[in-house]
Amino acid sequence: MWKFIGNIIQLIISPASGWEDIAADDRRTDGRRGLTDIRKVYLGSFLPLIAVCAATYFLRMLYTGGPDFLQALQQTIIQFFSLFLSYHIAIYVFSLALPRLMSIDEQPDPRRSALLIMHCISVIALVFLLGNLIKVNVALIQFLPIYVIFIIWKGATYMGVPDRNLGLYMIMASATILGAVYGLSFLFNVLL
Repeated sequence: MWKFIGNIIQLIISPASGWEDIAADDRRTDGRRGLTDIRKVYLGSFLPLIAVCAATYFLRMLYTGGPDFLQALQQTIIQFFSLFLSYHIAIYVFSLALPRLMSIDEQPDPRRSALLIMHCISVIALVFLLGNLIKVNVALIQFLPIYVIFIIWKGATYMGVPDRNLGLYMIMASATILGAVYGLSFLFNVLL
């Protein structure tokens, strides 16, 4: 888990070198490309991180005029499931769209797609955590997820997307990752 968090911090500080480090870690796993155990990262790092980030909504109960327990529980569940389902929606969309964006002689690596999606959604989860810890609504926090677009852009080389398809990749990845998280969050809030 600490390696995963370290990778996220590296992506936030310097996305280009962060993706290089993630690729190097992937190669170091067994000397060959793409042998990172995605299931282990998903179950041991990604799910606990998004659960902890969503659970920080309970801290809002400590503030004057904060939510009661049931409201905090509801928002925690909404935040967790919007992040959780966004990962699975993004994996599905990437598996459909990414082969069309790659070169004819190169096929996309599903492990790299999963790692890119997990890291980007984890950055959004950290933005949720920051928003949960601060009592007042700060406009800057609402714009922090836009930085994920920059991380996605720097991840195009990691994914092996040719330069001619970079625009389509950016539209697809940004709409899939950010759109799924915020769309599901909005939908759950409207339904509940």
